[in-house]
Amino acid sequence: MEALCTLAFVAIFGISLLGIVMRYVFSMPLVWTDELAMVLLLWVVLLTDGLLLSDREQVRFDVVYDLCGPRGRRGIGLLASLAIGVTFLVSLPTIYDYVAFLWRERTSVLDWRLDAVFSCFVVYWVAVIVRAVIQFWQLLRPDWRERVADDAPEENSNILG
Repeated sequence: MEALCTLAFVAIFGISLLGIVMRYVFSMPLVWTDELAMVLLLWVVLLTDGLLLSDREQVRFDVVYDLCGPRGRRGIGLLASLAIGVTFLVSLPTIYDYVAFLWRERTSVLDWRLDAVFSCFVVYWVAVIVRAVIQFWQLLRPDWRERVADDAPEENSNILG
């Protein structure tokens, strides 16, 4: 997945560069390059966030978490994973219905169905739910201390990271 997302990011760069060169050097704009780059960026961002980034790599407000001991981190982790998992699970049918509704619409240049373009939202939503369930389960297991020890801040870091 990492290699696929990396290749897609390289493709976004190449497609954008091609569009710029064709527009400003050859005065022959390729309108499809902008649309394809946006679709690829949408997929890369959501797949990378949902499937590749670890919990510590996510943008989060963890000042209180970092100040807590192992039991406090476990409690915060259980509460956070439960809240995120339930929220995303409850909203999943609405996300799916909206994406499914988009089958009627098409992109303006490439004429792609929007349900296919935005299906990455459903993949992302399911990935977030699965990650929340895994995190919740890991914090319920007897070896939960190892999980929160991995999340402990480095000793030489300050409160701002």
